[in-house]
Amino acid sequence: MKLYVDMDGTLVDFVAQVSAHGFWRKDKVNKVDWAKVKAMGTSFWTEMNWINGAEAAFAKLYDMEKRGELELFILSSIDFDSGIDGKKQWLQRNTDFPLEKAIFVTEPEDKAEYAAPDAWLIDDRVKSLDPFAAAGGNVIEFKGDWKAALEAVAAAMNLD
Repeated sequence: MKLYVDMDGTLVDFVAQVSAHGFWRKDKVNKVDWAKVKAMGTSFWTEMNWINGAEAAFAKLYDMEKRGELELFILSSIDFDSGIDGKKQWLQRNTDFPLEKAIFVTEPEDKAEYAAPDAWLIDDRVKSLDPFAAAGGNVIEFKGDWKAALEAVAAAMNLD
């Protein structure tokens, strides 16, 4: 089983970071002012906190990989270099996960390139999940509850 885990909104608290810096657009509701994010550079990403429960859950998933129970990957969408660099730096500071297993795609829909019958994606965005499922992959919609997400992984592995 290949398990792909999203970063923003799944492992890290992207919304809290945008809110903390006031990087919401004034002209549209719930839209990020990407010019401000880009101007802040890598520190926007490196300063993010784990989503509640994500640190322990990710450690458990990584332990499962180390035991050979699954193949674990980070699969995150970002379309500018400082964002990729910041996410890589965050991973280096907060985990011992190998960067060669962190995959960055340009658009959320591009995650579907990694879909396969033995592949699962944990993500908070339908914009990523629907194309992944349509391409033949399996999905676990992350709704803020890592306990439920881990239960879904166990069920997918027939370990429940």
